[in-house]
Amino acid sequence: MQLSAFKTYVKRDFKRTDKDTELVQAYNDMIVWVAAQMPHGNYKFQSYVPTVIGQEDYPIPSNAIHLIHPVRLLLGTGSSDSGYSMDYLTKEEYDLREPNPNRTSPASKGRPSAYTVFSRSILTTPIPDLATYLLEINWSKRPTAQSADADISSLGAEWDEVLKHGTLERLYEGLGMLSEAAYWGAKYKDAEGVPVGLCRSLFEIERDREEPLIGVVEPNWL
Repeated sequence: MQLSAFKTYVKRDFKRTDKDTELVQAYNDMIVWVAAQMPHGNYKFQSYVPTVIGQEDYPIPSNAIHLIHPVRLLLGTGSSDSGYSMDYLTKEEYDLREPNPNRTSPASKGRPSAYTVFSRSILTTPIPDLATYLLEINWSKRPTAQSADADISSLGAEWDEVLKHGTLERLYEGLGMLSEAAYWGAKYKDAEGVPVGLCRSLFEIERDREEPLIGVVEPNWL
């Protein structure tokens, strides 16, 4: 649904025509909420990062929400080269293997076989001994803000009703009309923020579509 049509859709219940700026902001906030809650993110990418000899840390894209494990190492400089999935380590496990990865001559240089995630970066071990590897990273992107009337959210049309509920909740909350905000909020989440009703069903559909095939997700605003 185009943004212009969505504004009309919301106003059928909101009954006000003087809050378009607030309506669009509430809509964008709700899209971000859905994207953050979605099991594997709503807009997925695959990135390839070349290794650097002696460098252990590789930044995750700055606009990523979810990182989908495992990270893979490709044995070459092209995305079609063969490779393997690396083992995921906790930061504590990583530190035991790499007590000082930034020293001038790390003893553990070699072909990376494991990694951890720390401070928005992927840390590898062993530390790469060649610049001819690629890290293959699967991740989901922070949604692009909707602003022009012709803009269309990357979420499917099945989410329109849930997005309307959340937009109305946020609009009424901004007006201090808390009972109305609670009414609309209760249509898609409970008091603890857990999705209910149609919203829950849509998240379950997304999860069931991919969970048997996709790895573990780090849903923590990378």
